[in-house]
Amino acid sequence: MRSDFRHLARTLRHAPASALAATVTVALTLAAGTSIFALVDAVLLTPPPFVNPSALVRLGQVPVEDATAPPRTIEYATFERWRERAQHLATLEALDGTNLTLTGIGAPERVGVNDVTPGFLTLLGVTPAMGRGFASGDAGQPRVILSYAFWQSRFAGTPSVIGRQIMLGNVPHVVIGVLPQTFSYAFSDAQFWRPIRLPSKEPARGRTPVGVMARLAAHVPATQLAAALDDVSRTSSPPAHVVATPVTRLIAGDSRRTVLLLGGAAAIAWLLAFANLAGLLVVRSIDRRRELAVRTALGAGRWEISRQLLLEALTIVTAGAAIGFAVARWLTPLASRFVFARFLARPVDVNVNATVTIVIVLTAAVCATAAGLLPSLGIARWRLVDVLRRGTTATPGELRLRRLFVAGEIALAFVLLVSMTLIGGTLRDVLRINPGFDSGVLTLAVSVPAATYGGGERVAAFYGALQNTLDDRFGSGHAAIIDELPMTVDHGRRVVSARPGRTGTESVVRTTMPGYFEVMRIPLAGRDFDRRDSIDSPPRVIISQALAARLFGSQSPIGEHVWMTEAATSAEVIGVAGDVKHRSLDEPTHPTLYVSGFQQPSNSNRIVVRSASSNAQATAIVRDAVARLDPNVAVYGVEPMREIIDRSPGVPARRVLTTTFLAFATLAIALAFIGLFGVMAHDIARRRGELALRVAIGANPGRLLRAAIADGGRLLASGGTAGALLAWWSSHALGELATPNSQLTLLAGATATAVILAAGIAAILPSALRAARTDPLSILRAE
Repeated sequence: MRSDFRHLARTLRHAPASALAATVTVALTLAAGTSIFALVDAVLLTPPPFVNPSALVRLGQVPVEDATAPPRTIEYATFERWRERAQHLATLEALDGTNLTLTGIGAPERVGVNDVTPGFLTLLGVTPAMGRGFASGDAGQPRVILSYAFWQSRFAGTPSVIGRQIMLGNVPHVVIGVLPQTFSYAFSDAQFWRPIRLPSKEPARGRTPVGVMARLAAHVPATQLAAALDDVSRTSSPPAHVVATPVTRLIAGDSRRTVLLLGGAAAIAWLLAFANLAGLLVVRSIDRRRELAVRTALGAGRWEISRQLLLEALTIVTAGAAIGFAVARWLTPLASRFVFARFLARPVDVNVNATVTIVIVLTAAVCATAAGLLPSLGIARWRLVDVLRRGTTATPGELRLRRLFVAGEIALAFVLLVSMTLIGGTLRDVLRINPGFDSGVLTLAVSVPAATYGGGERVAAFYGALQNTLDDRFGSGHAAIIDELPMTVDHGRRVVSARPGRTGTESVVRTTMPGYFEVMRIPLAGRDFDRRDSIDSPPRVIISQALAARLFGSQSPIGEHVWMTEAATSAEVIGVAGDVKHRSLDEPTHPTLYVSGFQQPSNSNRIVVRSASSNAQATAIVRDAVARLDPNVAVYGVEPMREIIDRSPGVPARRVLTTTFLAFATLAIALAFIGLFGVMAHDIARRRGELALRVAIGANPGRLLRAAIADGGRLLASGGTAGALLAWWSSHALGELATPNSQLTLLAGATATAVILAAGIAAILPSALRAARTDPLSILRAE
């Protein structure tokens, strides 16, 4: 064995460049692949930190007429009816996520709060690390359980926090527990958990939107539970279907398909790297044919020869893996933040763990073994006399094998280039879609506590005064208030019809103060809301063009009335606004109903500001305006509207995939270039004697140049053809992330062809020029 290592050292010392190239290739590919596999492991293979997570499902509703719509929250009254119906099938608990202002601990701060039914944490299988959980008697009581991170950051982990009072929403709450450090709720980063506050007997309680989590009883499938609850939802207003989604799938969310595709790209890169390594070792074995034949003639057995080739491959892969893992440990947390920051509510750091390490090591070992043993398979078929006579001339089978590796590299590079172009082109087309408004605004969030302001006139007075202040500071038409921004969430819809008794249309509902349409530059026919539309005035609404077309057809709706089924009241239409996108850029347009913030005020709102000032200056002005009205009200959630659009469904996945596929495609092109260059250089070197003879008997350099280029062109064409077939399949595998039209398909094919062709010509031309400059005298003299 010691002699094998000495021979390995001599072999690598005699050809350091090829060994270094192979090691770097393996290192870079393993580093990228390890990081991607760590993401796959975190998203798809690691179960969430709940007891028996496979039995947990989230329940929601979708409209009867649109089963493909995203599931929505339900009203608390529907939850109670569901709970009665599901007694023997599952345990149901509800959650209402919100934000409240924390005071008394430094400056006022807006914090996330989860209001839950008392059994919610028990349903997840979570026990507080300190204190106690919620009991049935806690419902409606001002009690709170802290997250571990908040307990550490604000109370330095002191046990005396239990029993202490903190002010949330201007209401003192008693701390009864602290959640364990290992607990994380993937759907929000709330720092406080409270029992549901309003008792179910209050009418307003039934209208509260909540999310519902269920733990299925043994041997009860999610479809059976959904079918049992469907009778309740189909008879509600508006009628809906129940959807039960496994929590494990929800946690992955939009990142699931993205991570799977990233894993596919990483697998292609691995194939490229090890195909390149195998091709390199085949060439090295051809170049060392005479040496291996001599050693065989001197008594070395086939196993000894194979063992040395295998040792060489394992050494290269081991060195590359060591470097790759060092890079992966640095790269993986960055990659996880790059991917998950676009999909999840909270940042997630993923690191290389033991599972990932074992899988990568085993995969690398198998690939290295295959790459090392492949060149030795032909040794058994050697005739030593022929080998010693022919020297380093390769057999036709060996040449075909190496050309097959290079053609495979070209094909895989073609697939990655086409995929990158398709996804990037689709992203470009999506971002060109008009959302219905001008996104050049800054958005900020403000919410007044219900304990202080209640509802109705006091809330309307606060936001009316704030609107006046903003108009004074920024100028009229440069700042406005709305309860929910487009491209964010859709908390509630209402059924609207032209008159009582007619079939209604489900409509998105937004509450706005005057000036919103002007600030967002949404076209408006008729008039905007103003002070005339007060809480004492008859109900007045503004409807979108889509809703106007459904209710009134080509007739002008201004001055007409719409019937709001749920409230059993009519409202006068005073304006028709342009349609806007509510959730994603590539979604269909939904009908929208706008109500006045003076008539139906909302405690929580978003401010939109269009100003020539910097974002920091605009934020300072808004904070000062709010503080002058109420110093205990916090301004939070500051971000430009363009960032909200960039985070909307579909956009992050396409950005991540475009960037990653571009990186892998660049690596693939480099590997294909190296492989093609090596094949051509080796072929020209092998045929020196033949080329010299052809020149000696009259062949001109131009003919030799064309012949060499044609030889490389056939290799490019075969790889490109196989790549085109694979690219057709991959374009379908990308699904809705790449929706190519004929122009985009042609662009993707043309881009991949042009890049591969340019790289191929650059790889072929040096060897072709060397063939054309063959000097027959010097070569024949040497022979």
